[in-house]
Amino acid sequence: MRKPTLLRAASILAALQYTAHTFLFLSATPTHGPAERAVIDAMQSQSFGVAGFARSYWDFYFGYGLLTILSGVIEVVVLWQVAAQAKRDPRQTRPIVACFMLANVVHAILVWRYFALLAPVTFDVVIASCLGWVLVTAHQNVAEDGQVRSERHLG
Repeated sequence: MRKPTLLRAASILAALQYTAHTFLFLSATPTHGPAERAVIDAMQSQSFGVAGFARSYWDFYFGYGLLTILSGVIEVVVLWQVAAQAKRDPRQTRPIVACFMLANVVHAILVWRYFALLAPVTFDVVIASCLGWVLVTAHQNVAEDGQVRSERHLG
């Protein structure tokens, strides 16, 4: 499979993952009984000073959830742009691809450790695998003389 195609596939998978995260995060309602509602109420009602502003644990929880959504949007857009760059100069894309591959592996580990959710871990592993395949095959794009070969000739 061609590198730009793998990078676009990774971008689309990330878009699906973060669309699901966005929908679930923004539409979640307490369903585990009064104890869960009490925790949420406590998170929302207890404010404390942070850098001169009153914030609650709920503010941090909700804010970090929104930051995760933003990070996902950035990943989707950058991977799509890197796919376009990979057509022109695949060597330039390797550091970015490696960074996103590592980020997806670490994200999978953290999600498994702290949330034990199989669906996002699966998406992260598949995305990281696509990106890893791009890295493993990246050397195929560089000819013996250091010139970039056309992706079309590699099949």
